[in-house]
Amino acid sequence: MNNEYNPHRHNSSNQNEEEHSRSDRHSPYTQGDRSNYGEASPPKKGTSGLALGVIIFGLVAVLLFSAVAGFLFFLYKGYDRLHRIQEPAEVTESLLPDKPMPSESLLDDDPLPSGSEGVDPHFSLEDFARPAPQEGKEILSIPEIVEKAKPAVVAIYTNVVVDRGAYFGLVENTVAGSGFIITENGYVVTNAHVVEDARSVIVYLEDERTYEAKVIGSDAYADIAVLKVDAKGLPTVELGDSDKLLVGEMAIAIGNPTGNLRGTVTSGIVSAVDREMQESPIPLIQTDAALNSGNSGGALLNAYGEVIGINQLKIVYADSGRNEPIIGISFAIPSNAAKPIIESLIRTGKYEWPMMGITVSTVQQELAEQQDMHFPGVVIVSVEKNGPGDKAGLKAGDVITKINNKRVTTTRELSNAKNEYRVGETVTLEVYRAKRVIEISLTFGSSR
Repeated sequence: MNNEYNPHRHNSSNQNEEEHSRSDRHSPYTQGDRSNYGEASPPKKGTSGLALGVIIFGLVAVLLFSAVAGFLFFLYKGYDRLHRIQEPAEVTESLLPDKPMPSESLLDDDPLPSGSEGVDPHFSLEDFARPAPQEGKEILSIPEIVEKAKPAVVAIYTNVVVDRGAYFGLVENTVAGSGFIITENGYVVTNAHVVEDARSVIVYLEDERTYEAKVIGSDAYADIAVLKVDAKGLPTVELGDSDKLLVGEMAIAIGNPTGNLRGTVTSGIVSAVDREMQESPIPLIQTDAALNSGNSGGALLNAYGEVIGINQLKIVYADSGRNEPIIGISFAIPSNAAKPIIESLIRTGKYEWPMMGITVSTVQQELAEQQDMHFPGVVIVSVEKNGPGDKAGLKAGDVITKINNKRVTTTRELSNAKNEYRVGETVTLEVYRAKRVIEISLTFGSSR
């Protein structure tokens, strides 16, 4: 037999190959086409390619359609927006020909900045801190007030001798303060403590002129002093009416804070009027205009550019056990209370406070009920021998209720009423002595 190929021949090699193939039918590591091992036949290569092509074509078509649709919508919205902007202009012009068109900024679709509602470009705080109207007077802006008054506000430097004890002995120090000129011939008003015990006083004007000043008179009780410089034609300030002050109206302070900042301007409002302080016999103006050491004696001005107070630096503590000053609280002596004192200092070199020669206390309701004393009123604790009260016939235990028909219920009210008079003037007191009401005439004595 020859070696010709016979398909039905089963030689050992072919049989071994077939058995080897069957044994690996389910092996996961079998390589090659598995269609000869009885598994389902996969799709034909031509069919799967066609399906994939259809899917890709569909996706491309959808993307193209979306892009075209978006572009057309964008064009439509742009045309619609332009049409909406232009159309109202034609309507407004035809219906309201006399009204101005809105600005371009108002035609934008962008909203106004947050919080812009109620914005007033012409707002000024000065419009809401106005003084009481006064006939013939014009309210000024802060720069106008400064221009009017600042040339007459001066810086004051005094040389004083201070005793530093046995080791250092007497030392000469310089004390800085402020003041303002009230007459063209050189009368200057300041605080008494600024020139107290002064060996020499130097006054600096805003225009850099310098003068040596003389102390004409000083009243430590009211803390007011008057100086005099030898000059003529000086700038001056006007004294205003402090009785017309309103709480909340504008207040401008000009002075020499720290002694190195001459002509400094600070602003605030009138925080309170008739503020009673133990250190002063005069009810003071309270302001939040910033005052520092060196401002004492300077001018406190109203919106008319008038001096309505003499700045009097007082440090107010939060409580007696602390040394922390409260910020924004300063005081000034009202101009109306200062005027008679200034006049007296210029005329005589001194001011005499009217004195009654008595010590008094405010009647407390509980004490009045316990001691069967009249309430309300001011009870006399003691009477100075040979003083005005003693001469008038006042006695300890008397309760004063009126001075010249002006009712008084506290020691402060009694002091304020008394200070309205001058030395030598006579008043009628209404007095309760036990249950009996009597009238007593009293002539005021002098504090000197």
